[in-house]
Amino acid sequence: MDDKGDGAVRPSARGRLARRIGGGVAIAALVVVLGIGAFPVGIARGFIEGRLSAAAHAPVHIGSITRDTWFSFTPTIALRDLRIEQPDWAGAGDLVRIASAEIRVPVMALIGGRFRPDSLHIDGLDVALVRNAAGRANWAPDKDKPSDIKSPRPNLSNLTITRSRYSLRDEKRGLILAGPVQVDRASGLQVSGEGSFLGTPAHMEARGGSVAGVDPSAPYPLSVTLASPALHLAAKAVMDGVLNTPHFTATVSAQAPTLKNLDRVIEAGLFGSQPIDLNGTVRHDDRDWYIDRIGGSMGRSHFAGHATVLKRDGRTKIDATVRASQFDFDDLSDTQGLRDAAALTARVGERVMPTTRINLSKIGKTDGVLRFSADRLLFKSPSVFRSLAGTVTLDNRRVTVTDFVARLAEGALTGNATIDHRSGAPKLTLDLRFSGATLQTIVGKPDDVSGTVRGRIMVSGTGDTVREAMSRANGRVAMVASAGEVKATVADVLGQDLGRAIGQQLHDRQARVPLRCLVASFRASNGVLIPAPLAIDTGVSVGQGAGRIVMDGETVALTLGGSSKNPSALKIVDPIHVSGTLSSPSISVAGLGGSDEPASKGALRVLGRSIKSALGIGRREVPVAAPAALNCAAMIGAALR
Repeated sequence: MDDKGDGAVRPSARGRLARRIGGGVAIAALVVVLGIGAFPVGIARGFIEGRLSAAAHAPVHIGSITRDTWFSFTPTIALRDLRIEQPDWAGAGDLVRIASAEIRVPVMALIGGRFRPDSLHIDGLDVALVRNAAGRANWAPDKDKPSDIKSPRPNLSNLTITRSRYSLRDEKRGLILAGPVQVDRASGLQVSGEGSFLGTPAHMEARGGSVAGVDPSAPYPLSVTLASPALHLAAKAVMDGVLNTPHFTATVSAQAPTLKNLDRVIEAGLFGSQPIDLNGTVRHDDRDWYIDRIGGSMGRSHFAGHATVLKRDGRTKIDATVRASQFDFDDLSDTQGLRDAAALTARVGERVMPTTRINLSKIGKTDGVLRFSADRLLFKSPSVFRSLAGTVTLDNRRVTVTDFVARLAEGALTGNATIDHRSGAPKLTLDLRFSGATLQTIVGKPDDVSGTVRGRIMVSGTGDTVREAMSRANGRVAMVASAGEVKATVADVLGQDLGRAIGQQLHDRQARVPLRCLVASFRASNGVLIPAPLAIDTGVSVGQGAGRIVMDGETVALTLGGSSKNPSALKIVDPIHVSGTLSSPSISVAGLGGSDEPASKGALRVLGRSIKSALGIGRREVPVAAPAALNCAAMIGAALR
């Protein structure tokens, strides 16, 4: 019997139900497939205009939309009279006008939200590209898109563009170009343009391979040249696919009167410089750059290096190594910068502290590491500096220089430096040590003095330049010398012992006495350096200094008074004065120097005053006991601590 009980369904009935459901699903699927394959695109014109308008941030108008066949999963869609209006800020007219465009699009990919046409023919294209001085561009309206979002790869295997032109007005780059655009089977891609760059005549050429029945992922060659008196830039690239501009490898060369002109094109935040002649190999991987090799010259400087520039979490991360066979700091300024520096020097005089800018406000979104070295330093005038090296780390507007080594003609300057601009004005902090030099080299009088020299600089100050920061510096600065000799007459003058000084001049002008120590230690407070202490022990005399050095202007006002360990009845009345500036100090020994009067007359005047003092005529020196020797070891240790 077929009856299986109340409520039971016979197996044959269940099968018929399943077949009905399956058939319904199949019919529905077939209807969907047919609907997709035969979708009448014309009725979607309004929807497509709306989506394109939203993407372009400007009204889009399409005259008509048709398809080539009534059924296909890869239909060719024809658009006629397409217009994209210019944004209001970019001026009147249209951003894009296309007489006709035929686009073959895989429907399933389009349903998945990916518009990746594999064939495109455009006729009668006219595109007007505009960017204002603030960097707002009509071709990149989506400013809120994260910089590390990857771009989709093009999928073109066929591309033709006929009867087409473009114009570019880029106020931020100072670049104006206009010319024809053509892509055909025989000649490939050809784009040229005439115009101007930074006010000078400019010509641009771009040449690429044919896009006719090619594998869209195959390597695609492209060469670009921009020729102008302000910049000659040439690049030969191979893209990872047809017109896959986010992914390529290129050899690049550039010549320009200043590095800033190249930066106008590549927009990497570079500075003004002396003329450049650069070449290198670069790779572009979506948002990231890999500079596998860069080298060339900048003014008199010659260098080579490599770097990576990555975009992560909205920030730029740099890792670079640069080595210069020879380097001139003046090459880091353009001609106008050097003129401005010369005018400043003429106005305020020579200065030791440089006007190097330390304001980091323009690199707030840049982090990274730069390892640098210069084998030979070049200067317009003689300098004790010979080479330098170090590592610069940038982290959220805080720059740290570590492992810094500056080789001098004798000795080296080593240590660390920090620029912190995370809040308020830039703060410069220096912690440097100086060693290996000799006093005779620093003073420039090897016949008068000798000794080994060491130093320590621990200061910090705020300002937009190194000079400004040091004019507000707090901390301490010290230079010490020991284990040397000093000319006996110099030691006697230091001890204000005129009798012994005259005796040495008469009997043995070349006699020398030990230099036990020279300690020049200063406390810095708001840019004013006060001796703490300034002292010298020659073995036959002891000197103590007072006064100040004002870093705002780098003026020096110091006096050094001494006492002989063998008191004489004939003492020099006046102390030693050091005045002038750090770059050009003036020393007046016992009232001599810094005067236009003849040296012989000045000497007689000093001799006369000293004799009068010894005879009790005029100002009389109060007798003092012979000074005790300095505790050189303790004072040197404290100064260098």
